[in-house]
Amino acid sequence: MPDAVAVPSRPGRLVFALAIAGLGAQDLIQGDFVRGLQPVPAWLPAHAALAGLTGAVLVIAGAAIAAGPGARTAARVVTALLGLWLLACHAPILVADPRNGSAWTSALEVFAIGGAAALLALPARPALGRIAFGLTLPAFGVLHFLYRDYVAYVIPAWIPGHMFWALATGVAQLAAGVAIVLDREARLAAVLASVMFGAWVVILHAPRVAADPQPPEWTSLFVAAAMCGGAWLVAGSRERR
Repeated sequence: MPDAVAVPSRPGRLVFALAIAGLGAQDLIQGDFVRGLQPVPAWLPAHAALAGLTGAVLVIAGAAIAAGPGARTAARVVTALLGLWLLACHAPILVADPRNGSAWTSALEVFAIGGAAALLALPARPALGRIAFGLTLPAFGVLHFLYRDYVAYVIPAWIPGHMFWALATGVAQLAAGVAIVLDREARLAAVLASVMFGAWVVILHAPRVAADPQPPEWTSLFVAAAMCGGAWLVAGSRERR
């Protein structure tokens, strides 16, 4: 029997929507594509105009997802746009330099956010978005292990045991991803993943933005918020049996 208390998906949808709108606002404010996340070639004609158009689409889509009416259509637009970035922009970079950890991180972030958007875009087929989102988490865990020194470095100085947390969060992402993909305690895994990403927003990214409000820091904050909201959406899509 389904559990009487379901995980509410609306807060997750709002967090996810704000993150999408935030990424769009970056495009509009910068007059350019978000570096790393949107690696659109500089030689593309009307570069600034396309960046502005992309930003406007993301802001409007984020507002529609947050408002409710039109959320499914908006989520489909976001899913399609992220898919375009993956195929047209990220895939060539990864093929040319498959050992580029930074490129893999950005591509996986786009894939994960696209999976979360697919949960809203295709509510009749929640497994597609859930599996897409879940597949990225073990990959992020592996990247935490490979680049553990960098992960340990960005952890706030007041938190003891930097290397422990760098490795522990990698293990947590591995475990959560496997549980979500295999649909074994997927809801619990998604809830815990959402808490973890939300904690990163508050403990890590918000203070870094306050200290140095440069575009890369804002991007990292919005991505972490999108991951938090995405994991929340995964949790809301699952009923404990």
